[in-house]
Amino acid sequence: MNITPDRIDPHLCPLCHQDNRCGNLSSCGSDASCWCRSPDISFPQTLLDRVPEEAKGRACICRSCAANRVK
Repeated sequence: MNITPDRIDPHLCPLCHQDNRCGNLSSCGSDASCWCRSPDISFPQTLLDRVPEEAKGRACICRSCAANRVK
């Protein structure tokens, strides 16, 4: 799937294209933090390297992809 910068939805995971449930987007202006800050979640470099260049810094990886390390 080709993703262009103008078609990136910050609410969708750039790897599986499902809702990423980004707490930073849904709780703007509140003190709530995102699920990704949990000590149980990690984003190894190999997973981050799978994010298309156009989506880096623009859309968060979802909990499922982080937990399963997307094969």
